Amino acid sequence: MSITLFGTCRLQKINNHNGLNNQITYTHSTKEVIQFIKFLKGELSIPNPYNRVCFRTAICDNKFIDYNDHYNKLFTDTDIFIIEICSIKKYIHNGYYMHHLPFDKLWQEFNDYKYKHYIDDTPQNILDNFVIEKQSDEEIENDILEIQKMLHPKKIIIVSHYNSKKQNGECIHSRNNLIQLLDSICKKHNIKFINPTNVLSNYTQEEVIQDNLGHYTETGINTFCNYVNNFIKTEF
Repeated sequence: MSITLFGTCRLQKINNHNGLNNQITYTHSTKEVIQFIKFLKGELSIPNPYNRVCFRTAICDNKFIDYNDHYNKLFTDTDIFIIEICSIKKYIHNGYYMHHLPFDKLWQEFNDYKYKHYIDDTPQNILDNFVIEKQSDEEIENDILEIQKMLHPKKIIIVSHYNSKKQNGECIHSRNNLIQLLDSICKKHNIKFINPTNVLSNYTQEEVIQDNLGHYTETGINTFCNYVNNFIKTEF
């Protein structure tokens, strides 16, 4: 069995994944997923410099990533796609959906050195002219159905973000809304869905989520990925 992850380091300990996410990019929004699928199919050419700013690994390693048959084979040989959707934000320039690292101001709070490196290696005209748009609920639903169609007849699982609470005890409203939306869409269209908040409900947030409210602790990632591994065995 081969699994492709359209998602982040939060899925890293899922068994039998082919490493495409590490080789190329971590996707966050549905639009990034659709763009990535088209790229892996060979249907979309992503030219320089977008073949850097659209892909996380290219940004981190300051290189350019082009389509090749190896990527296509890993994609084609996939049995199950696990699709983590954790953002409604689209970072856009010239019609391409870019990875958030050089553009997301929140990153600067966590790692100033890396953030400066990501910005310094990004073309200035892109930094000056990119736009951020937020997706509507209808757009996300339509995108998920498009993703399902593009990957048919392969199996898919949608995964949401963990519903972290801030120090004042309030949810991050945009994240909470997206989690509830994904749950509703997947139920409506009979798509398998995993909510990490439910999976990790026996633990306190401090036990499973780091202070940045985005990444799992070792307990969090081990518990969550063990659940997903067992879910796959049971459901498929």
